[in-house]
Amino acid sequence: MQDALDTTRLKIDEEILEKNSYMHMLERMKKDHISTKIRSNEFETSLKSKSSILDLESSKQRKTKEERLQSKAIFDSLMKNIEKEQRDRQERILEL
Repeated sequence: MQDALDTTRLKIDEEILEKNSYMHMLERMKKDHISTKIRSNEFETSLKSKSSILDLESSKQRKTKEERLQSKAIFDSLMKNIEKEQRDRQERILEL
């Protein structure tokens, strides 16, 4: 009877130890989960910020490219006008 009681107490002690171990693991997992959620939110915020910066810079780059193309078109047009004026002047000189 005493052996059975000792065996039962030993099993109860083992179960209590395992329960404490599992409770500790559960608490640790909860803390890790919260920490992971916080990091995830920080990464999401960072991603949103960097995405808006990317959109802004892309917009600036597109505007700059458009302005450069417009400037080139204006320059080409001016060069054609200058060439035409020179040809016209040359023709008038030859007519005289």
